[in-house]
Amino acid sequence: MHNLFKTILLLSVILFTYLAYAGIDDQIAQNQTEITKNPLQMNEENIKAGKKLWRKGGCYSCHGGQAEGGVGPNLQDDTWVYKPTDSMLFKTIAKGRPGTNMVGWEKELNNDEIWKIIIYIRSIYVGDPSKIIWD
Repeated sequence: MHNLFKTILLLSVILFTYLAYAGIDDQIAQNQTEITKNPLQMNEENIKAGKKLWRKGGCYSCHGGQAEGGVGPNLQDDTWVYKPTDSMLFKTIAKGRPGTNMVGWEKELNNDEIWKIIIYIRSIYVGDPSKIIWD
């Protein structure tokens, strides 16, 4: 009976610790996705940094070297499944897209790095500007 009590106590501590940390992760993730407009400027320095992060992160393996599409969608054109805003792109990069191959990168990339990738994506856009909602 004493061993059963120890086991239940240990499992309770593990569960409590897991739930506490899960709540912290959710809070951090929520804070990361609250920003709706890219706080960084569209300039050559940020475009180059975003392109470098694009390559380093392996985004090209799904979206193509110039974001022309492949396994993942084309990000250069004006045919988007979701509302093409900076906020949507940030959330997609940070959290991923359930039911697709797009995984979340919020543990590997900080906010500025995600925003720089978005600047790079915006810099190579070749579609009809009237169809895109630029934040």
